[in-house]
Amino acid sequence: MGEKKRWKPGLAQKIAALVIALIVASVSVSVWVSGQWYIDRMYENIEQNALNVVKITAKSPIIISALERERDDGSVQLFVEEIQDQLEQVDIMVVADNDGLRYGHTKADRVGLMFSAEDHHDSLDMGTTYVSIGPGTLGESLRAFTPVLSNAGDILGFVMAGTLLDSIEQAKAHIAGMIALFILLGGGVGTAGAILMARYIKRSLLGYEPEGIARLYLENRSILSAIHEGVIAINQQGDITLINDAARRCLNISDAREGQPLKEVFPLSRLDEVLKSGEAMLDVPYALGDVIAVSNNVPIVSSDGSIMGGVCTFRDQTEVNRLAQQVTGVQKIVDALRASTHEFKNKLHVILGLMETGRVDQAKAYIGSTSDAMQICVTQTLNHVFEPTISALLIGKSQRARELDIEWILRDETNFSNLREFDANSLVVITGNLIDNAMEALDSFDGEHKKIEIYINDEDGPMTLTVSDNGPGIADAGRIFQKGYTTKTGSRGYGLFLVKEQVDKYAGNIAVVTEPGEGTRFEVHMDRARIDREGTPR
Repeated sequence: MGEKKRWKPGLAQKIAALVIALIVASVSVSVWVSGQWYIDRMYENIEQNALNVVKITAKSPIIISALERERDDGSVQLFVEEIQDQLEQVDIMVVADNDGLRYGHTKADRVGLMFSAEDHHDSLDMGTTYVSIGPGTLGESLRAFTPVLSNAGDILGFVMAGTLLDSIEQAKAHIAGMIALFILLGGGVGTAGAILMARYIKRSLLGYEPEGIARLYLENRSILSAIHEGVIAINQQGDITLINDAARRCLNISDAREGQPLKEVFPLSRLDEVLKSGEAMLDVPYALGDVIAVSNNVPIVSSDGSIMGGVCTFRDQTEVNRLAQQVTGVQKIVDALRASTHEFKNKLHVILGLMETGRVDQAKAYIGSTSDAMQICVTQTLNHVFEPTISALLIGKSQRARELDIEWILRDETNFSNLREFDANSLVVITGNLIDNAMEALDSFDGEHKKIEIYINDEDGPMTLTVSDNGPGIADAGRIFQKGYTTKTGSRGYGLFLVKEQVDKYAGNIAVVTEPGEGTRFEVHMDRARIDREGTPR
């Protein structure tokens, strides 16, 4: 069995746990501090209450009179019982003379007995009023002592009033129970609130965890930087929230930044209309200088259906069409067919002219020679090039060469069957662009006896393609494969760049041998077997 996957808390669990911990901690500290304050106040109240009781009791004429007579007639006990019946926090009351003989006590059966504790002497010896904690016949108690003074100021005895510590502990236990109850209630309310808040936050984040959000952010930034389409996103106020480098290049706004109003950066944008209508606007064309861009504008809609913003993507349609034609080789085939058609029409016009002027024999001779020349070219190509796409391309290009008065030479050693199964479109791009370059160079050259020589072979090993011309040569051969570099007026410098790109695709190599005024030769070598072994190089 595989190792059991370790549970990892998600965002909702983390938030809930954090909020619950904070609430429980804050409630616990608050209630504990409040409880301690209440207990301290309770002790103070008990002490103050005991002091008040003994001070008032000690001034009673009944007690002063009884202690002065040094005779207990029961009046003190009755007075003590009446006072205690009216008090809640006093558990014990004692009235005694200087010798400690009890005149009054909470328990009537203990009247006449001696006071058993030892903490009453300060009230008799020094006449002070104070609070102490000590043992008694009823148990440990917090008690107050005060002396009983005669009218002359002599100490006659003392009064003690106290509260049993058991009663205080019961009160503290009650307070502790209330503290625990408040903590549980606060924790319960906090737990429910934390769970609801965590669910709301996770729903707002579409169920993603923080790590997933960070990963998506980085991935999206990388993707936006890598793609060639321009992307702009705006919020409900029409301010830019995202713009990639492709958009800056296409709009020629290198200083555009997030936070700017879209209309300042891209006045032609119709994304504001999408915000108002909530309907997508697809394939909207924009004329941006000499570039035609096609844009898709869509609203950003939240889960509840409200519009939160919009996204505009746009691409250079001119560039897309041009690259599509060149990369697939469609334009090369079309050009070849157009050349053949043009050549055929010219020959028909010649034949028609000869027939109209009555020179039938010359027309027949011209038809024969033209047919023979065409047949020789087609036959030679089909006998040496067995890949249909390339043979059709070469036949068309040969007709175009004849129009330009360029001698077309397909070497007898040519033998091509595409044994290594190269992509036909790649071969069309390579072969067509090299031949077009040679024709354009010869067409603008004033030399005599212009010629193009073609050789293609894959019979004995790697495919070899050679295209030679006796044109003006290339002055700066080191830069010809760079994208955008051109020596021809009206050209955008993509032909040889695309050739190099396709050759590199098969890990091949291309060499150029040129001599100003003498001509140029391109040599291409590609080996499919190497690709099968090593994979396409990066």
